[in-house]
Amino acid sequence: MDLLLEADPSKEIIQDYLKKGELFVLTYKEEVACVAVVTKADDDSIELKNIATVEKHRGQGYGKKMIKYLFDNYKQKYNKMIVGTTENNIPFYVKQGFDKYEKTIKNFFVDNYDEEIKEGDLTCTDLIYYSKDLKKIKKDKER
Repeated sequence: MDLLLEADPSKEIIQDYLKKGELFVLTYKEEVACVAVVTKADDDSIELKNIATVEKHRGQGYGKKMIKYLFDNYKQKYNKMIVGTTENNIPFYVKQGFDKYEKTIKNFFVDNYDEEIKEGDLTCTDLIYYSKDLKKIKKDKER
């Protein structure tokens, strides 16, 4: 839970999507390195709700490995994976293949969290959704 709270400061919101979703744990030398939670968005798509890497393992590619695993895990059943993120994290997700802008929910963090959420100097206000076409992975592997 502590690691999930690093990516989402609301225990109640995390508990809500844990009830509906699947928790994935990537380990390195028998210790947790990265965790992720995925929920079903609709019959066609799934949502990456949370991904967090243990501080001492950051910058070593564990988040990237986790996302690749999730793409491979869900590509047979779903056509699209979406992720909602803050402005600061868009470059990371685009680099991982979330290359299609979907929508922005204005004031999401202001309306849904009791305290102000900051990432460095940036105050988080809007939730920005991007998606990855999982069908594209299937086609690329078939070539």
